[in-house]
Amino acid sequence: MGNNNEKMLTENEIVVKVADFLKSKGYKIKQKLTTNQQGIDIIAETELEKIYIEAKGETSASKTSNRYGLPFNRNQVKSHISVALLATMKVISSSPAGNKTKVGIALPDTKEQRLVINKIIPALKKLKIQIFWITNKTVTIE
Repeated sequence: MGNNNEKMLTENEIVVKVADFLKSKGYKIKQKLTTNQQGIDIIAETELEKIYIEAKGETSASKTSNRYGLPFNRNQVKSHISVALLATMKVISSSPAGNKTKVGIALPDTKEQRLVINKIIPALKKLKIQIFWITNKTVTIE
């Protein structure tokens, strides 16, 4: 888990880290969006699967935001995870790559994010939603 001495990750930084991680695992990156673009943040594929990943940061990516550089609070974390879940549910429902469709959510590995996710892990597993935990140095999959 991230410690307080480490730089807080924005959503854009998380997108880059996850895309690089997937590339290192042999995925082709089909889409990599920044916070000011609409759509699924990351779409990556191999011969066997196409994964659609929604990413959320631990601080605002906008330098003009009054939250910039500050960690999101519990309610903001819940809201971000809810938005990410809605996006993944839409992908699961439309199944754009047929049975190759996979979904994931990329989150900063913080205490707040883990508290929210830990309560819904059984449901996430049932729906086959992968959680990617991101720190400044690592990407791990739940």
